[in-house]
Amino acid sequence: MKNKYNCQIKSPADAFRFVNQELGKTEDHYSRVLDPAQVRQLDRLIKGKSKGIGIEMIAVDPEKAKETGSLKVIEVIPGSSAAKKGVQKGDYITSVDGVDLNTKTPKEAFALIQSEKTHNITVLRDGKKLALTLEQTAVDMPAVVDRMVPGKNIAYLRIRDFMQDDQSYELQNAIKRYPTVDGFIFDVRGNFGGSLAQSLQSASMVVGEGTLLTTKMRHEDDSPTGPAQYDNTDYSLDEYELVTRIVMPDGKVQETRELRLPDLVNKPSVVLVNGDTASAAEIFAAALQQNDEATLIGTQTFGKGIGQTVFYNQPAGSRLQVTNFRFFTPNGDWIGDAGKTRKGIHPDKEVVNGEFAEPETATDLQYQAAIAEINRRLGR
Repeated sequence: MKNKYNCQIKSPADAFRFVNQELGKTEDHYSRVLDPAQVRQLDRLIKGKSKGIGIEMIAVDPEKAKETGSLKVIEVIPGSSAAKKGVQKGDYITSVDGVDLNTKTPKEAFALIQSEKTHNITVLRDGKKLALTLEQTAVDMPAVVDRMVPGKNIAYLRIRDFMQDDQSYELQNAIKRYPTVDGFIFDVRGNFGGSLAQSLQSASMVVGEGTLLTTKMRHEDDSPTGPAQYDNTDYSLDEYELVTRIVMPDGKVQETRELRLPDLVNKPSVVLVNGDTASAAEIFAAALQQNDEATLIGTQTFGKGIGQTVFYNQPAGSRLQVTNFRFFTPNGDWIGDAGKTRKGIHPDKEVVNGEFAEPETATDLQYQAAIAEINRRLGR
């Protein structure tokens, strides 16, 4: 590669680009060099830091959008510009910077409001239009959103991702807020994953004892020219600890133990999944499903049964991300390579939402099925 690109490399940015071009020729879409800007972005995500106006939105059915606006606010991030300016869950956004959103596709509308600048927006609330100016500011993004299901003694917990380094503790605190509920709904729809460690510790709050995951990784001293040799690792729970047991190619066993988070959930539980539930979120969902701790409802998951290791201290402030292991569910299933082979996890009850379903409403058929399943298990 040095001979191929030598005359074209004038800066570190050129080097990063050419290395990623070569990596892109493989069938692995996840191995890549992270340049300094991407490193900073990753570090912010791990710390739960983001930048934006502080709202989550969904697209509105085009027929309804003619009267309301094409985007609807479904979550306002505490402390954000949107929260400070009074944007509310349920508001409709009709225009951004003078552009009528009904003249745009949902994708174009999202792009307008997600661009990194201050926005002048118009919202529709209770038939009245309000003009607001929203600035891009630093936002502490909660990893977990939790609330009671209206009119039910059921807790709803949406896990946005498993990226943040304190995500499992956020989930623990959320669960502890509902000691007397009859059941739990864990929503990992749209959760593209994150940290293996956070996923396992999160699962430990629902799974009593048993296997959570196994992985198969090339042994670190493996010869690139000889037969492949692998370390096989089992992650399991006993009463007090998360046990990691590595069996090396020569048969030697290395075992480590760390305190697990306590099993807090001994109530009927449902995990909501869809085609955008991936990687660490699939690990969490499969651990609960295949240890008989929760019912999976929704649609087949994404199918990313491969994991990456990030190597720090690379040249020019970069990091190297390399796919180097496969993972298998407690039943021993490999869920796919996130590419040509995507098997995913199949829900116990397949429920398909409409294109413009609004989360946590009557149009969210998966959410409604979760409530019905918990009631069924309670004999109601």
